[in-house]
Amino acid sequence: MAQIKALDKKAHANLKLTQDITFDHVSGNHILPLVVQEIVQAAQSYPILFVKDQNTEQFKVVALTGLRPGENLFSGSEGWNGSYVPLQVRTYPFVLVKNPENADQAVLCIDEDSNMLSESEGEPLFDGEGEQTDYLKNRAQAVIETAQRVAVTESFIEFLVSKDLLTQKKLTLRVSEDDKPYDLTGFFVVDEEKLNNLSDEDFLELRKRGALPAIYASMMSSMQVQSLIRRKRLN
Repeated sequence: MAQIKALDKKAHANLKLTQDITFDHVSGNHILPLVVQEIVQAAQSYPILFVKDQNTEQFKVVALTGLRPGENLFSGSEGWNGSYVPLQVRTYPFVLVKNPENADQAVLCIDEDSNMLSESEGEPLFDGEGEQTDYLKNRAQAVIETAQRVAVTESFIEFLVSKDLLTQKKLTLRVSEDDKPYDLTGFFVVDEEKLNNLSDEDFLELRKRGALPAIYASMMSSMQVQSLIRRKRLN
């Protein structure tokens, strides 16, 4: 269970951060969040889909990393088995949390339960005088930049939803000839027909937003489902 706490130079003075090339914290995640700026690159490794948050009803864009809930075919004991690791996976165990008293402010937090944290080995987060190390500053900057990209992604998805471009997609999977087919549900994709029928004005808006490469990459990424099936067969 994650213990997200605000990073504090006193409480976390002795903490050091080790590297986890396996990204074990997402080993049980069959979907991973993406930002729009990484869709083109991520689409070369994963099917790119959209899901609706059951609590907020908002859509998010994700990479499919497993064929069943609780399964990640890329997180292995020897390291990550894919050519691309999503940004929000790499920025862990840090996260920005909005200040409940001021929506314009965010607090840099850390998951105190992370196996990457230690007091004996790794990169120190604070120096002997309680100041942030250059290592921590660089990690914090990466978190901030990712959060900014999340905001751009939300705007991108809001536009897709406003133009009714997302349609529900059921994935019918069969890993081997001996297995019965089964369905993965709850996913959405960009509707190619609706995209082609957009008005010139709306299509130009997508181009101005720089969204077309991400849209087309997400549509082409459906071919990666078969890559996941082959990966599953080899496991």
